[in-house]
Amino acid sequence: MAAALSLSVIVAARNEEATIGECVARTLAAVPGCEVLVVDGGADATEAIVRALSARHPGVRYIRNANDRGKGHAIRVGIEAARAPIMAQLDADLQFLPEELPALVAPIAAGRADVVLGSRFVARSRRLPGGAPPLRSLGNRVVSAWTSLLFLHRMTDVLAGIKAWSRPAIEAARPRIDGFAYEIEIPVRALRRGFRVVDVPVTTDKRRGGRSHVRSLAGEGAGMLWAALALRLGLV
Repeated sequence: MAAALSLSVIVAARNEEATIGECVARTLAAVPGCEVLVVDGGADATEAIVRALSARHPGVRYIRNANDRGKGHAIRVGIEAARAPIMAQLDADLQFLPEELPALVAPIAAGRADVVLGSRFVARSRRLPGGAPPLRSLGNRVVSAWTSLLFLHRMTDVLAGIKAWSRPAIEAARPRIDGFAYEIEIPVRALRRGFRVVDVPVTTDKRRGGRSHVRSLAGEGAGMLWAALALRLGLV
């Protein structure tokens, strides 16, 4: 990346003190000169860790999300604060690798795409031990296939926690879902407004800390299927 600010990385965090420091440090190493926005809705030491990093790295910004209404809301807070023309989201638990951010952003920077979805289910994707539990993988595939069918555009992994988008695409999409279904909302709203959405292979590792905030895989999966249909019908 060039020295000028070209990428804002949004990290939604809730009680991720075990991994947030490493996540931010690896992101800065992978994309020198990027802006890292940690949007924190938790109650642990995440704030102290990020503020210590920001004292040494001006590009690191801590955002206290006191009114945290869900991951989609946290990502939206990050979008509103981001300064760069390209943005990416990255999970704080290091299930997705900061080192793969440049490959995710490259199609947008080259003018070949407007929204890029990291995919665990395409050629050259890698799943490290513990990185893709079978039941969760099946659910992700079903939701992605259903969404692809509804919007007539193949998307192999709409729920991966690593994505990127251009500022024009996200401003046109204007996501508003507070919960996890925003993962579907961003690409499909962009598609409906004529923006290009592509997949790139990514690596999945096991969770390094914290805990999943998905309470029920079955319930969340059903909610995702309904959210995709509601988006298709214009109900949300």
